Amino acid sequence: MSLFSRRNVITALALTATLGACGFSPIYGTGTAASSLTGKIEIASGKGRENFELRERLVERFGFTEYPKYTLNFTYDIESTGLAISTTAEITRYNLVGISAFKLTDTATGAVLTSGTVKSSTAYSATSETFPTRAAEQDARSRIALTLADQIVLRITSTAKQWVK
Repeated sequence: MSLFSRRNVITALALTATLGACGFSPIYGTGTAASSLTGKIEIASGKGRENFELRERLVERFGFTEYPKYTLNFTYDIESTGLAISTTAEITRYNLVGISAFKLTDTATGAVLTSGTVKSSTAYSATSETFPTRAAEQDARSRIALTLADQIVLRITSTAKQWVK
């Protein structure tokens, strides 16, 4: 039996035509509103390691800017809760939930162009040793910061068509 069949090709072509007809288009294509944001967003900085990592990821995705057209402000909060408890009453697994609220404004007018809140969670295991537990926690916090930054980028780029001038 062949992996290449006429039925699969026809199905793929029909799906492509359907997506094109409903207005589907790539976000990062050449000449799109999202691609025009590169190098135009000034990203505010916060205090702390996770704020730094979140900001650096945003700068990595949007690019460094000298003449900002937009300003992105964000807040970042993380909450830790114990998930698993051993028979000796020690917490062996922690759940981290990160929340970031963001607001993109027009630098010239101060008008809010888009805003929202993104949320992500992850977990890490704790051991009886301090160093491995601390390293696992720090890694989990970094993962959340990067995930939240990527979610912010997705939200901004997906709405860019509506407000980019």
